[in-house]
Amino acid sequence: MKELKFKSYKQFQQFIEHKAMEKAVMKELQNEELSDFVKDFSDKSNKMWRENECDAAIEKQGYVVISVWKDEVGKRKVGRGRPKKPESEKYNHTIHVRLDDSTYSTLTNFCKEHNLEVSEAIRDMIKKL
Repeated sequence: MKELKFKSYKQFQQFIEHKAMEKAVMKELQNEELSDFVKDFSDKSNKMWRENECDAAIEKQGYVVISVWKDEVGKRKVGRGRPKKPESEKYNHTIHVRLDDSTYSTLTNFCKEHNLEVSEAIRDMIKKL
């Protein structure tokens, strides 16, 4: 899978135009076939952009990540991916803890009551130390 990051629709359009021409050259298309191929490629790309509300993602986050991958048949698929977290929001350390049934039950009940993930509850408790 390949991830492409765009900060504007214009940047995306430039990439699509370049990619369409690259593919057309590989297929040795010329004249009307070339222009039809480029137009069709561009139309499909623009449809994907609209369907995945990429403009809204750019407004919200300042960028959009497009993931490109191949399916079982080998055809490429394109879709908007989940934005990557900034380094400041990533968790770099993992801790594994063994708990007895009573302690585990207490923890899971607390999480259900407060609508928290187990990891989030543990991080909050550690911060209170």
